[in-house]
Amino acid sequence: MDKTFEIIPAIDLLKGCCVRLKQGRYDAEKLYSKDPVTVAQTWASQGAKRLHLVDLDGARTGIPQNIELIKKIAQTVKLPLQVGGGIRNLDTIKSLLEVGVDRIILGTTAVKNPNTLATFCQEFGETIVVAIDARDGKAATEGWTQVSKKDIFTLAQEAIDLGVKRFIYTEISRDGMLEGPDFSGISNFAAKVAVPVIVAGGVSAKTDIEKLKEIGVAGCILGKALYEGSIKLEEVLPALSL
Repeated sequence: MDKTFEIIPAIDLLKGCCVRLKQGRYDAEKLYSKDPVTVAQTWASQGAKRLHLVDLDGARTGIPQNIELIKKIAQTVKLPLQVGGGIRNLDTIKSLLEVGVDRIILGTTAVKNPNTLATFCQEFGETIVVAIDARDGKAATEGWTQVSKKDIFTLAQEAIDLGVKRFIYTEISRDGMLEGPDFSGISNFAAKVAVPVIVAGGVSAKTDIEKLKEIGVAGCILGKALYEGSIKLEEVLPALSL
């Protein structure tokens, strides 16, 4: 496991804009910018070493809608990018990797199409990251609009068996709420999987990041806390990303 703790700003894309949702609800969006490229430049200028991009339109429809915008961000900031949302096929992955994306995040595919996940892992190795989006212990799919019957621990073990080397774990009820992460659930999940886990959802203060470091996860994704100003990237990066 890398010793560096990753602190990764999130840019959620919806209809070409930068937004945040509450608990993944598309009827609870808040618009932060109509220019996501400038947002990406802002996080880069404040020291971000990587960005987390989610195509919310793609996550819901199963077809990426913001590929050109993601390419523009990649060409502008020249940072490693991890991208998810509606990625279901080889061509989409290849087109993203060509522009500088180095981690491909799969959620629905991992739950519904393990054979496809296995193929992607064989082809792209550690580039493939599985999103464990938890709602009451079950894995959510289709941009969190549906909940499967699959237990998150079962999903994680199946993914590891297929070659997955990294997870992004989100407790949906905490996402966009600024109420702090579910430390108990995170600790439990991280203890049961033998690969690095990056945490998303609910991180709202520097102390939350410190506690996640203590738990031993590999990093965290910052969303609403950055956009609302409760966490300042230039303050937490030097102190906590070591």
